[in-house]
Amino acid sequence: MEQNKLFDTDLLAAQTGHKYALALVNIKGLGVKTFSYLIPDELKDKIKIGQAILVPFGRQGLINAFCVGFSNYLPEEIRAKKINKILDEKPLFSIEYLKLLEWVANYYCCDLVTVLNAAIPMKLIEKAAKTEQAIEFVSFDEATKRQTAVLELLQKTGKTPLVAFEKLAKTTRNTIKKLEELGCVNITTEEIYRIPFDILNIEKTEPLYELEGEQKSAYEGIKNKISEYERTRKNTDNEIVLPPLSVLLHGVTASGKTEVYFKLIDDCIKSGKNVLFLAPEIALASQLTKRLARKFGTRDVAIWHSSISEGERYDVWQRLYEDDIKILAGARSAVFAPLKNIGLIIIDEEHESAYKQTNPAPRYDAKVVAQKLAEFHNCPLILGSATPDISVYYRALNSGNLFEMKHRYRNAPIAPVTVINMQEHSRAAYKSVISKPLQTAIQETLDQKQQVILLINRRGFSTFTQCKACGHVIECPNCAIPMIWHAKDQLLKCHYCNHIEYFPDTCPECGSDALRNSGTGTQKIEQYVKDLFPENNVERIDSDVLVRKGEHIRLLERFQKGDIDILVGTQMIAKGLDNPNVTLVGVISADASFNLPDFRSSERGFQLLTQVAGRAGRGEFTGRVFFQTYNPEFYALESAKSQNYRAFYEKEIITREEFDYPPYSRIVRLIISSLNNFRAEKAAAEIALSLCTIIEKYGISERLEVLGPSSCVIERINSYYRFQIIIKNKLDLKGHQFISSFLGKVIMPKDVKLAVDVDPLDIL
Repeated sequence: MEQNKLFDTDLLAAQTGHKYALALVNIKGLGVKTFSYLIPDELKDKIKIGQAILVPFGRQGLINAFCVGFSNYLPEEIRAKKINKILDEKPLFSIEYLKLLEWVANYYCCDLVTVLNAAIPMKLIEKAAKTEQAIEFVSFDEATKRQTAVLELLQKTGKTPLVAFEKLAKTTRNTIKKLEELGCVNITTEEIYRIPFDILNIEKTEPLYELEGEQKSAYEGIKNKISEYERTRKNTDNEIVLPPLSVLLHGVTASGKTEVYFKLIDDCIKSGKNVLFLAPEIALASQLTKRLARKFGTRDVAIWHSSISEGERYDVWQRLYEDDIKILAGARSAVFAPLKNIGLIIIDEEHESAYKQTNPAPRYDAKVVAQKLAEFHNCPLILGSATPDISVYYRALNSGNLFEMKHRYRNAPIAPVTVINMQEHSRAAYKSVISKPLQTAIQETLDQKQQVILLINRRGFSTFTQCKACGHVIECPNCAIPMIWHAKDQLLKCHYCNHIEYFPDTCPECGSDALRNSGTGTQKIEQYVKDLFPENNVERIDSDVLVRKGEHIRLLERFQKGDIDILVGTQMIAKGLDNPNVTLVGVISADASFNLPDFRSSERGFQLLTQVAGRAGRGEFTGRVFFQTYNPEFYALESAKSQNYRAFYEKEIITREEFDYPPYSRIVRLIISSLNNFRAEKAAAEIALSLCTIIEKYGISERLEVLGPSSCVIERINSYYRFQIIIKNKLDLKGHQFISSFLGKVIMPKDVKLAVDVDPLDIL
């Protein structure tokens, strides 16, 4: 693939006499695209990269755009129109920021405009600044007792949007008007920075804890590594680019990794630099932001993820660009936020698949982008997990950048795990699903007024619908997978294309009325648990219930308060929950994650079981964990039972080396799809043949291995037939550049799609 190189190193067009500006526009029906515009003479000394500009565009007249680059050349047949004016002299991003996006486009083999669209909120183009009334405290003079309480709250919050303050103080506009007449408050109309409501009223109340034992050792070891890296960098020739310092903090669940992060953050802020802190999920990012606000104050902390409003995103963006935020917390997309002067990047739960964007393009991994960001800022990258990614652990172990915390905080015991062999217990189990020992443990936990987590990593009520007469399984008409029965909605749903159907009266294959729902999902477990424990409050958390904004946060907060006795859920409940009253964790089907035809399935299964087991016994009460399984001797399950990451790693790494899977290679997956099965297969075969031919020509077939083409495990999605080519790259960057160059020359038929997934999460 040809490298994307659109950005000149000069910020001003006048510095090199550029004639044209490259403008990024968001056009209804066309999406986000770039166009060249002539720079008027009067703007040559003013126009800069990152500025909002006004440009003419066909029948739509004048529209808002961003200047993202300069050039001197256009094809002769194109007659460029002039830029109308500069909307805002203050740029909203820098040339360095655009160079990062350029690198992302090149590494992930996609168009630069696609990356720009993913990274830059298009509301910025629409000038989303919010002008509204704000209220500010003046004095307590002549205020009544009730009014004084309102004023005390206002004094704490500082200048606040009027509407938000009315909700916060639970007061009325009439009360506010009286306070204004008394001279107690001042109301102005101005541009206000919006702060997400859930951190608006958080006070800086928590001091930094004194680190103890393994926490202190890990912190001091990491600090020494950072100091050593800084000394090396200062003594290195400026023309030599040092790889960024990447450190892994491997600590068992509840070992106190977060407090180590906080101490490193405090050091960074005191040095005058800023911190980027990533969490894998929006709910965890929200919880993290609240903790950071309590530690470091709301004023210096901001949050960034896809669920904050466009207005909030606009305001955070402006504050970031003005270097007005010290700590930015967020989910995957926060790696693209324009945080300046970065001195530390932290990625918690680094093993989580949520850091990888799977669809649509750019299919980036926030961990990989963060590593490049760390290189740009010459700052350390701290990765943390109780169950690290195999490749991350391998690199840290072999570079001497591994720090481990092998015990829980203050040596609290790890919850013991009981493995229930369902080959022996299924007959006596409730509906053949919830074993007697697990039922007994749930009842004992509830009797002690403690809480329970039950994991079943499948949504829906049942996982397939089958005719008992002829064996036919009802599949999605668009995808080669079974439809999932959702009892609450009384619908069959496809979890890939969202196709829905009513339950048929008879089998579409043989006409029999013997259709039955089989398999188990979260909805079925929720219902079974309600049947068994009708006096207790049972709730379910999975993506089906999270339709309302912030619903996941509300559910988790209710669980934290003790309003929910039993929480049933998918892998969402395995991440970041720190509820001291949870003393029992049950995994309904511990085998589910191990049975996928993917080289990472054992790793994913081990991580999930270990993480969810770590939710039990985090407080003063002893915890218990139950794994229900039909394969109790599987090595990954055995390692998860004993919470022994190293034992799992040492077995898994042997298999990875034998088959040249990461970390012994880098994977690039090509997915070729078409509505016509033959056309997709033919195109895939031609690409594979061309690639193999050129690899043979250069004599690198042992270092670039091509597997396929073959049908994808899920052969059809959204009516598109899918074939894949897997490339194992053992040449690192040189191999990646070779593959990119090859793909840049591939011309696809109009009816065939090619998707490139660099470092894929799976090969399904």
